[in-house]
Amino acid sequence: MEARLANLPVATISIVIINAGIFVAGILSNSQDRIISEYGFVPDQLFRSNTEHSVLNPQSSLAPGTAGALEKIFSSMFIHANIIHIAFNLIALVYLGGYAERSVGSLRYILIYFVSGVAGTLFYGALASYVTGTGGGVLIGASGAIAGVFGIAAATGNRNAYYWLIMQIVFAVIGSFSRIAPIAFTAHVGGFIAGVLLTKLMIELERKRRASSAEDAWRNEWR
Repeated sequence: MEARLANLPVATISIVIINAGIFVAGILSNSQDRIISEYGFVPDQLFRSNTEHSVLNPQSSLAPGTAGALEKIFSSMFIHANIIHIAFNLIALVYLGGYAERSVGSLRYILIYFVSGVAGTLFYGALASYVTGTGGGVLIGASGAIAGVFGIAAATGNRNAYYWLIMQIVFAVIGSFSRIAPIAFTAHVGGFIAGVLLTKLMIELERKRRASSAEDAWRNEWR
């Protein structure tokens, strides 16, 4: 029993509970729209110095590069638009989150999760502001961070992570044409790449650490 409890993916479970709790609280308090407008990330507020007002919040005068815009990079990772949005994200997280967490350890997992979320958000935001011209819209959801979790799985040899990425491409294309379920696919891509690279870096650092420890032990043995 104790062994089973020790193997529980505590970080993954906690992230699921926090995201679900925030969504339920917003729905029950009838404040979901306000939460999205106040805490969602608007790329132009960070990347475009000549943007004074966002599309969703015309009263906002938040200047690009301020602490408020930077804070929204994090707060937006815990906000979801509707039940389909959060269900899709949390199912994806549960699907490979436990595997990914056990592969790298809870602390590394949490670090990669948040760094990937930030990377995905910034990648999407830069393209939205400078390329597609959609930087006045709001970005919400844990997709970039969860993509980083799948990046962990991919970097540690789980092929299912790549199947998920292909599925995202399909949904992104469908969403773009139908406008029923638009997906910020570039946030997924940025998060996934960040997850893969960070995991490979950590694996290499751990390999070097163990090699150094083994060499030191061998030297001490022969003194």
